[in-house]
Amino acid sequence: MSFTPALEVTEWPTPTPVTGLDQYRDSVHWSERAPILIDNAMKSPFDGDVVCGFDSMEAILDYTFLKLGIDTEQVENPLLMTETLCNPEYSRSQMNELLFEAYRLPSVNYGLDALFAGYANNVREDGLVVSAGRNTTLVVPLVGGRGILDNAKRLSWGGAMGSDFLHRLLQLKYPNLPQRITPFESQTMLEQLCYVSPDYDTEIRSLSVPENLAKIDKVVQLPYVPPERQEKSQEELERIAERKRAAGQRLIEQTRAMRQEKAEQNENDLKYYTLLKEWKDKEPHEAYLKRLEEEGFESEQELEKIIKRLDAAVKRFRGEEVDNEEDKKPPSFPLLDVPDAELDEEGIKEKRRQRLLKAGYDARMRARAEKAEEERLQAEAEERERQEQRDHPEQWLDKIRKQHQEVIARIQGQKRLREMMPDRKSAAAQQRMKNITALASEQSTSSGSRQRRKRGDDEDTFGADDSDWAVYRNVVDAGEEEEREAMAQLEAVEAKLLEHDAQFTSEDTYAAMQARKTLLVTTYLRGFEPKWDPNDVAQYHQVHLNVERIRVPEVTWEPIIAGVDQAGLTELTGHVLRSFEAPVRDRMIRNVLVTGRYSQLPHFDTRLAGGLRALLPPNAPLSVRRAQNARFDPWCGMRQWVVDQPDVFRATSVTRADYEEKGPGWFKEHGLSACWQP
Repeated sequence: MSFTPALEVTEWPTPTPVTGLDQYRDSVHWSERAPILIDNAMKSPFDGDVVCGFDSMEAILDYTFLKLGIDTEQVENPLLMTETLCNPEYSRSQMNELLFEAYRLPSVNYGLDALFAGYANNVREDGLVVSAGRNTTLVVPLVGGRGILDNAKRLSWGGAMGSDFLHRLLQLKYPNLPQRITPFESQTMLEQLCYVSPDYDTEIRSLSVPENLAKIDKVVQLPYVPPERQEKSQEELERIAERKRAAGQRLIEQTRAMRQEKAEQNENDLKYYTLLKEWKDKEPHEAYLKRLEEEGFESEQELEKIIKRLDAAVKRFRGEEVDNEEDKKPPSFPLLDVPDAELDEEGIKEKRRQRLLKAGYDARMRARAEKAEEERLQAEAEERERQEQRDHPEQWLDKIRKQHQEVIARIQGQKRLREMMPDRKSAAAQQRMKNITALASEQSTSSGSRQRRKRGDDEDTFGADDSDWAVYRNVVDAGEEEEREAMAQLEAVEAKLLEHDAQFTSEDTYAAMQARKTLLVTTYLRGFEPKWDPNDVAQYHQVHLNVERIRVPEVTWEPIIAGVDQAGLTELTGHVLRSFEAPVRDRMIRNVLVTGRYSQLPHFDTRLAGGLRALLPPNAPLSVRRAQNARFDPWCGMRQWVVDQPDVFRATSVTRADYEEKGPGWFKEHGLSACWQP
């Protein structure tokens, strides 16, 4: 009897991959799985490839022997098991103790699963076995029917790490996915939808085109519950539409009535305040000011403002043109030349107001003059540019192209800065906060502030509370104005290039580049067709696999992609081959076997053959083939080895007598064992 311990006791049905939206409704959802008979909460006995949890291992062995029909207290059959390369002696001794003490086995034998797989595929003398398993990928040379384990190499990457890497990539890609992707679904997607790219660098560059990305895109529909929609009859729809029209009409009438009421109120107020103004000529000035104060006005100017505002509102409602005479003629400020001694309290207040108005008027005049000067200078610059374009067209065109690149770089820098601003821990936000607090501290120059500095109580704690950052977020961002100016400049530069540069087309504009980038991101996340519909519940539960299909398997050849500090499979295999003499190496490369469940990915053997071909001489007799049954060939090889070489099997088995006499760590080596040395 031979037995290979494994974690999966019962198999789940093979899921059907969904390759299009028109197929997902009829497919079997990947979360639908057959019930497993072992407790799902039980911890795996394996830590990587090494058995560490012997309580769980005992439960698995109990179940296995029971399924084999062995329900006695003692197992009478010899046992053949596989173990990982360089399995620790402690793990093997604990396994021997479990088998001999708990099950009272007559004997047990151990071997390497990669070598047993090679034996099942007729790699009996010289060859090279590449086994891509669940936790590791082994490169084991075989010379003269024995595994040369001193020259073997191990890559700490396998199917379990690949599915976990894919799982993490999908979590980053869809952080708001309404349903959690299970590890089982990630493993199934890896095995059924991913493939090894024969030329990864070329293919990954081609995926920068949305059309090429859409060609390899696979849609996985996760299970969901569609919302219940009650279909309404035509009469109900008409009644709803009629109610909406009636409600809209009522809203229009209410708005019209409110506007009419507001207009009537303005007219009444205008009449009242006009009559109030007429009292100015009917009574003394002090009595008139007292009357205004009783009505709630602080000065005559305030009454004048109210009357002008009401008059303009009434004219706008009537559709009359509002004349702004103040804008047509320069304002006068007669009180500015009058000394304060000649004015009463109201006159002094009016003089201050006129001084402020004059300052504002002068500022507007200066701004107009500066704008006119800027327009004049801009016109002169445009004339010089036209002259340069006529005299030196090629140099002028090179300068415009350089300006185009500089403006794009400035816009992108401003966008990156704006994206960093909401993060209070970013360097840009912290620097801006320091600038704000510096400005605030510069304005604190009062005597009280100086006294606090002398006492040492001027510690700046602004920003320690989250409420302080609300003030920070309310500060006007000058970068938005700069970005608008840069966009306007970019449009002007691109207009010149489109007109005068034959090589610059509409596809080279910044807007076209952004549109392509947006299309690429949308295709990466949501596919190319059909268009993303936010109201479609099914699309919210979809996962698109495109770049991940080749990125995850590529880790076997470039482990640095996943942060694994090891050489790739091609480099490890080449290192193993270079450790043998040329005649032995030529015999080995004639029989390179690829086995292991992870090696079932499409083009795995093709990629390995291409990599080895680049390392070997041009006429090297390289032959790379797949195992007949990559997943179960180790078990088939164990069975065949016991049948073909029963004497070797019995001679290299550890018997119960050996266990009792020599201890649980005793081990007998053979050509297919995991720690054989010549």
